[in-house]
This record gives sequence, C-alpha cells and structure tokens, in this order.
Amino acid sequence: MLGRLLLELLPVVVFGGIATALLGTEIGDQSTTRLVILAVVNAYVFSRVLICAVRALAGPFGLFRVRAETAAYIEIWARRIVAVGVSGIAFANVALLLGLHRAGYAALIRLVMLVVHLFVVVIILQCRRQVADVIRAPADRTGLAARTRNRLASLWHVLAIALDLALWAVWALNIRNGYSLLLQYFVGTVAVLLVTRLVTMVVLSLIDRGFRISPDLMQRFPGLETRANRYLPLLRKVVTTVIALIGFVALLEVWGVDAIVWFYGGQIGSRLISALVTIGIAALAAAVIWEVANALMDRQIDTLSREGHYARAARLRTFQPMLRTALFCMIVAVVGLTALSEIGVNVAPLLAGAGIVGIAIGFGSQKLVQDLITGLFLLIENTVQVGDTVTVSGLSGVVENVSIRTMRLRAGDGSVHVVPFSAVTTITNSSRGAGNAAVSVNVSYKEDTDRAGEVLKDIVAQMRQETAYRAFIRGDLELWGVDKVDGSVVTIVGQIRCTDSGRWSVQREFNRRMKRRFQEEGIEIASMGQTILMQLPPPSEPDTNNAMPRRAAG
Repeated sequence: MLGRLLLELLPVVVFGGIATALLGTEIGDQSTTRLVILAVVNAYVFSRVLICAVRALAGPFGLFRVRAETAAYIEIWARRIVAVGVSGIAFANVALLLGLHRAGYAALIRLVMLVVHLFVVVIILQCRRQVADVIRAPADRTGLAARTRNRLASLWHVLAIALDLALWAVWALNIRNGYSLLLQYFVGTVAVLLVTRLVTMVVLSLIDRGFRISPDLMQRFPGLETRANRYLPLLRKVVTTVIALIGFVALLEVWGVDAIVWFYGGQIGSRLISALVTIGIAALAAAVIWEVANALMDRQIDTLSREGHYARAARLRTFQPMLRTALFCMIVAVVGLTALSEIGVNVAPLLAGAGIVGIAIGFGSQKLVQDLITGLFLLIENTVQVGDTVTVSGLSGVVENVSIRTMRLRAGDGSVHVVPFSAVTTITNSSRGAGNAAVSVNVSYKEDTDRAGEVLKDIVAQMRQETAYRAFIRGDLELWGVDKVDGSVVTIVGQIRCTDSGRWSVQREFNRRMKRRFQEEGIEIASMGQTILMQLPPPSEPDTNNAMPRRAAG
C-alpha cells in the first residue's frame, strides 16, 4: 500500500519541483504572476495528494479494504469534493490577488464551503439505508439497547445533516468559541434526546404492564379489558406529549434559553401547568367514576343472569342506558365547569342561568317531568319490563319498549299503543309467574252439583297427566262450591292455578273438555234466560175447550 502510494505521488512531486524551478526564471519575476502560478500549482498538487491518500486509505488494496464498487463511490465523491473545495479556494485567492474586494473574497469562500457541505449532505442521504442497516440491532434482540439502536438507525441521517450544516454555520458566521459551543450543544442535544427517549420507553413499558389484567380480575369484570384498551392509546399519547414537552424545555436550556423561568410562580407557564393538571385530574376522576360505575352494572347483570334472576337482570338492563345517560351528563357538566373555571371563565353566572332555565323548564313542562319521574320509579320498582302482558289506561298488550318517558304496547290485533307515564294510574301485569284459569259453570237446577264437581275435577286431573299441559298447571282444581242458586240455574265456581304463559290455553282447553264431558255424562248446562208460560182469557165467551195457551219468552 505504501509502495503504491509512493508511485502515485512520484509524478506529483516531479510536477511540483519543475513548477518551482520554472518560477525561478523570468516567469516568476512579477510578484502577482508568481503568486497566481503558485496558487494554481499548489491547488493541483494538493488535490492530487488528497486523491492519492483517499485511494490508499479506502480501496481494494488500501489500508481499509472495501469492495471495488464502494472504493469507486468513495473516489468519485472525493474527487468532486476536492475539486470544488480546493479549486474554489484557489480561484478565490487568485481573484483576490487580481483585485477582488475582501468582502467578495469572503463571500466566495463561504459559498464554496457551502457547496462542499451540501455534497456531504447528499452523501449522507445516499448512504442512510446502508448505515442504518449497520446500526440497527439484529431481529432476535428486543431489549432496551436494541430499541435504542433501532431508533438511532432511523434518525442518524437527520443528526448527521444537522451537525454538518451547523459546522458550516459556525465557520461562516465566525462565532467565537463556535466549535466548542457546537460540540456542547450537539452533545447536550443528543444526551437530552436519548434521556427523553429512554424515559418515554420506560414509562410506556410501565403503563403497558399496569394495564395488564389478570385472569381472575378479567373473570370478575368481563368488560374490563375492553375498557382498559380503550383508554391505553390515549394515555400513551398524553404521557408521550408530557415527556416531549419536558425534553423540549431541557433542549432550550441546553441551547442557552432560560426556559425554566417561564414556570416560576406567577408566570404564564405555572398557571398553564396548574390549569392543565387540575383539568387532567378532573378528567381522570370522571373516567374512573364512569368506568367503575359501568363495570359494576355489567358485573351485577352478569351475576344476576348467572344465578338465574333473569327478571332482575332484565330490569337492570332496561334501566342501565338511563343511568349511563344521567351519569354521563353529570360528569360532563362537572368536568366542563372545572375546565372553564381553570381557564379563567367565571362559572357563577352560568350556574345561576342554568338554575333559572331549569326552573322555567320545570314549570313549562310539568307533564314531561311527571313522565320522567313516574317512569323512573316504575322502572326502579320493577313494575313492568319488556315482554310483559299488561293493561295500562284501559289498553292491553305486550310491552315492546320502556323508555324513561313512555311505554310501547303491541295489542293483539297488531296495533301499537304508546302510553306516556303521566297517564298511568294503574297497571295490571299478567306476566308475574302466575295466571289462574277461572271456572264458572251454570248447570240446571235439577242436576246433582256434587257429581258435576267431580266431573270437573276429573277433567283437570286428566289434563295434568298430559305432557302438553303438565308444565302449565300448578295444582288440582280448586272447587269453591255453589256460588249462586235460583229457580232454574245453579252456578259452580272455582279456579285452576296456572303459569302466566299457560293460563289462556289451559282455560280454553278446559272449557272444550267440560262441554264434551257434560254431553257424555248427560249433565245439562243451564241458560241464564227464562221461559214463561202465560194463559190469556178469550176476548168473548169463555170456552174451555178452545182455550189455547200462549208462550212468551223473556
């Protein structure tokens, strides 16, 4: 390598020696001409020496062995930089010798060096992927050091470009102790960025670990993981933003800006931080209250459903949206008033105005308030729920929907009745687990009531043995006895204890079988109507032989 370097430098040395010897002749008599020739010769010699040194350091046969393609790339850019830099400086010196103003000379030198630094920027951008691959950690490593290396691999070119341009700026502006300050700023900036990134990674890792839910807790609160994942991205962004702001203030301190004074007592920074912390605490408390309330309600519904209390679970599920709405409105109002108070808005007039508006709404919409209050207590007391068969305000049907203000019923003919709770005075609910089928039979006065009662009991006993009606009938016929007796009719009454869903089917089937059994047994079912026989006298002479009775029904 040294021998190759010497062989390449030999013609350069010979050229320099011959040029120096020629300057000892008449060519170098004039001082200006001599200096111009020296500037050009020195520039050429210096350029060739630099190119030879680069070729000796990096190349297939150099001190640092690289591939031929890489060596060619390095040599090409070395030639460009050396040609522009050395030739530009030589041209500026020649121009100065020939009468260029000192300010123009300084501007020309700065321009040449700017082009050189821009060449370095182009090299950095062209090599950013290859250098990033070298810096990046192996794929099988996932530790803190690996994440730091990966982050540096994606940002190294930005730091290198900033350092390159900063070096030119310090030199061009002729800043006193500029390079030492630049080194201080650069090292401080890198340190602050690394510490900020390290703190961010540690804090986010702790947050992720804190949001991990154990299987036991997940089983107790089924929806807790979904709620936690809902807030995790927002919390990560907030924490990242706070740490970034702190790092930005630290960067300002490193760069010589006294930023901490902004946060002293009474300054705008301290007031802003106080307001943000108060609003953040209020929002955090609101989120905790909201999620805890929802988790407790969901857990209670799940517990009731698991224990078989489906009615109570349905009632709580019906009431849950209204509770959520009321709680949400209250939380939003408290947090909103807190935020307005912290940013300097006087909330006292707002509270007074809201109170006046509330009173006005209460007087102007009494029916609406009555609907809301009545509906609230009906839901709390579990008077009705979706699926019940009820009679409300003279209207009967199946409950399809219960809101906090109205109840929607589906009648037997398909029509829909919407009943506001303010119109509800009495509710008849036929879906509370029991529905008794009424038994009322009118038999003829001449029939044996004991025999008729035994037939009725036998009918119910046979129905209880059949699979189709066994689940609907809860007991034998409760025969209460003879309820009414007159000259032509005897009324026998009783009841069959049934479920709420089987009442009507049991009663219809019982009536059908009763009619058939009475026909088979010869028991006459009496009619409530009466037949009266009246004998009227003839209009003329009484004739007993021709007297005919006349029948009138009544």
